[in-house]
Amino acid sequence: MKKISCLVALALMVVLTGQVSSFGADPPAKRHPSYTLMGRDKPPPDSPLNPNFVVSTEANIKEESLWRSGYIPERLVGLDIGDVDRDGLNELVYVTPHNVYLSRRSGPLLEQLATFKTEDNVNIVSVDLFDVDNDGRKEIVVSAQYNEQTASSFILAFDGTKALKILAKGITWYVRVTGSGAAKRLTGQKPATTSAEPYSGKPNYLEYRDGKVKSVGVVQLPRHINLYNFNIGNLGVQNTRLIAAVKSTDEHLTLYDTGGGKVWESHDDYAGTANSIILPTYREQAIQQEFLPSRIIIDDIDNDGANEVIVAKNNQGGAPFMKNLRTFNSGVIEARKFNNLSLVPFFNSANLLPGPAVDYALMDFDNNGTKDLVVGVVIESGSGLMQDGRSIIVGYIDLYTTKPEVEEVKATPKTPNK
Repeated sequence: MKKISCLVALALMVVLTGQVSSFGADPPAKRHPSYTLMGRDKPPPDSPLNPNFVVSTEANIKEESLWRSGYIPERLVGLDIGDVDRDGLNELVYVTPHNVYLSRRSGPLLEQLATFKTEDNVNIVSVDLFDVDNDGRKEIVVSAQYNEQTASSFILAFDGTKALKILAKGITWYVRVTGSGAAKRLTGQKPATTSAEPYSGKPNYLEYRDGKVKSVGVVQLPRHINLYNFNIGNLGVQNTRLIAAVKSTDEHLTLYDTGGGKVWESHDDYAGTANSIILPTYREQAIQQEFLPSRIIIDDIDNDGANEVIVAKNNQGGAPFMKNLRTFNSGVIEARKFNNLSLVPFFNSANLLPGPAVDYALMDFDNNGTKDLVVGVVIESGSGLMQDGRSIIVGYIDLYTTKPEVEEVKATPKTPNK
């Protein structure tokens, strides 16, 4: 009778704890806590992703994995990272409505290398780093609007002095760098001048020659896709060439094939920001602004040989029904994998309170040979007492190097033989 009672007690312990008897059992496997949330109970034991970046049940992010700038007393519009002086080290460029700042990370600080200020009637819209003249260094490609009417973009170069050199100015295209990896191209679109539409014609591939920017062909895109709401790249293990876009009307993240057929569409909104260009005929229209989505990155963020779609998911606050006013109270950066059918959520960053992500880059920010995700966050857009706004730059450092942590799960002690 005593033996039966012991067996009953042992069975009850198994039911309550969910653990099997440890007689001859294998030790618990490595498991990153985020995989429980993601439905992945048995992840690869040596995943290269930094566990502080993926969705996790951990409350704290390790300080060495998160870098944060001091407060920038302006509203951040965009940023990018690349080697602008052919020294083998990457620099960070970030822009506000009237200023371009070139800097490099120096430990916990940003070392300012050079600056550039626009005229008061020229408003910066976006920034990219791209080698426009094939000299081995990247130039600063700035998209801008003049007098709230037309495009007046410009290209800057760093020559080692505190003042950035102008390579081209008064470019009558809005400009952006699109594509992925070695297939990146300088791309532009003309502004509209006689209608309520923000653009005229389709996006074009551009080339810089002898101080001028010229079209070299139309980009083949589905209807209603404009310069700022798309990117092109190969996705999935089969390297399928697809177009990722955030539609202007509902801001759903959408995949198209190269023939324009829809492959997948999200239910949620993505990439919303308060950045905008002013429509030239706004006095006659109910809608005065064309709000611009944040960057869509197509890159291999986890180093598994297949690209992911990386995009911001900002939470809109205020009154979303107001067509000419937008506010956002927080956001995350989300990565999705393509499984030949849809975009599957892979991971996201910690919440970017107290503001939305306005732009971001996946590059080696600290020049140690591994990629980092660097995010520009707008804390105050410039209303009220903060007329110039306030922003910060956050870096998720060394995404590929940190091994998954081991959950300390104690094995059930063996029952001594009697």
